[in-house]
Amino acid sequence: MQELEFSNPPVTLNALAAGDPQRPCVILVHGLRDTAWALAPLAEALAQPGTAHGGYYAVILELRGHGGSSHSDGYAMANFLADLHCVVNTVAGNRCALFGHSLGGHLVTRYAALFPAAVAAVIAAEGLGPPRRPHVGDEAAELAAYREMLENRVLRHIKRNPGGKLSGIDEVCARLLKNNPRLHPQLAHDIAPHLVRKSADGGLQWAFDPRASSVFLGTSEADNARFWRALQAPTCLISGALSYEYWGRELGGSGFSGQFAEGEMEQRLAHFRHAEHHWFDKSGHMVHYDEPQRLAQLSRKFLEENYV
Repeated sequence: MQELEFSNPPVTLNALAAGDPQRPCVILVHGLRDTAWALAPLAEALAQPGTAHGGYYAVILELRGHGGSSHSDGYAMANFLADLHCVVNTVAGNRCALFGHSLGGHLVTRYAALFPAAVAAVIAAEGLGPPRRPHVGDEAAELAAYREMLENRVLRHIKRNPGGKLSGIDEVCARLLKNNPRLHPQLAHDIAPHLVRKSADGGLQWAFDPRASSVFLGTSEADNARFWRALQAPTCLISGALSYEYWGRELGGSGFSGQFAEGEMEQRLAHFRHAEHHWFDKSGHMVHYDEPQRLAQLSRKFLEENYV
């Protein structure tokens, strides 16, 4: 992988690239608390020449507040979209395809809706948000949930990187594998060094700026749907059938299991004009960790059929 650097003042953005810059460009965007290196196997697979295609120029943006990119005082959805716009304008020319996971999935669908002429195709893995929670539609409960998110994601993270020190890369790998038991140990070993940075005293700390978690503050399914309906490009949507494990752990509470209700996914899919949907039955939320080969094969097939 080649490392790139982009400037979108006041932040500096790290990125990775694979393939020939003269080939059609695919820009990939990772999720919250992840790293660009987690998508490196997918980028490398897309860059490989195939029997019917010469491969893509695959560029992975490392989001502000993550990995080797700068921390920031601004982590609104618009800030992340501006960073993506900087990369698209710099490397893609007039047209590109986009891939995004989780937060990255939200970003690529919004970007494609806002700049339809620039985006030929979209792949969003686990980018439709969590299942609907019991408080939706109850104004008092919604305000209480907003307050809880504000407290947990903003007010308790005023200081930069308040987390404790890490003993070393082995601890990082162990935490990755504990949270993602289907992740291949070798991939965990490859990713781990890029999730941390040196602290002032020479130790290790997480590279992720916890203030970036505020990006979802105030977002809603109704807000997301406005962008989904406006999206014109052919779209491939991928969901992990086991994602309830993640949503239950992250958002679990009374009356919420992390499962989609009957018909709920179909309601979201109906907002898209030109979309196909795939369930990955052996994947949780981190589909690129759980079924990387299937993800690469499906992504490549979709792009070859829709990005010309």
